[in-house]
Amino acid sequence: MKALLILATVLTMGNFSYAQTMGISPLKSSTGTKHMFDFTADSVLRGVLSFGKSKLPGEDSDSDIQMDVRLNYAYQLDSMPQLQLGTRLDYLKDTASAGDIENWGIQIGGIWNQSTDLLNTMYASLYLGMLWNREYGPGVGENDEVLYSTLALGRRYSMEKWGVKHLTYTPEIAFQNRNSTNGGDFSYTQSLELRFLQFSVFF
Repeated sequence: MKALLILATVLTMGNFSYAQTMGISPLKSSTGTKHMFDFTADSVLRGVLSFGKSKLPGEDSDSDIQMDVRLNYAYQLDSMPQLQLGTRLDYLKDTASAGDIENWGIQIGGIWNQSTDLLNTMYASLYLGMLWNREYGPGVGENDEVLYSTLALGRRYSMEKWGVKHLTYTPEIAFQNRNSTNGGDFSYTQSLELRFLQFSVFF
């Protein structure tokens, strides 16, 4: 909770400082683009740079190569330009001691932006959805249906000053809660993620 409060303070100060420097009002409507697509590069890098191996009883060793993808699309509402509605897709493929793991997740939610200039603003988002966990391996056939929610606080920084239009650097801190709905492998988990390599594309 302290980390959330500290980040909120820093991002808020940065947002108003930018607005004053550029002569932009945080509440002034802008003619920015309506569609946003973002992705988290650190999750992709974790998969690309994974060199581990896993050994299952009675099976050959397998490269522990992950595929961890998180994609998000959001649309800015005309009637409420500070609000975006979006959907998110999560996919994880991994190798664990019990066997192969494959998770699919989909969420829907909203993003409230401090400014209608979506390329330069602080924001808070809330997403709710379902996650389907699958485990494969010798004697393993576990399937979990998980209800999960993600609350995040972040800040977008336009990269136009570096000659790249419609792209923002979008670091955020996210709290995620997962609850099993069918009494699977676990009852619930909670995690706090720092997403430093996150980017958003507007079109």
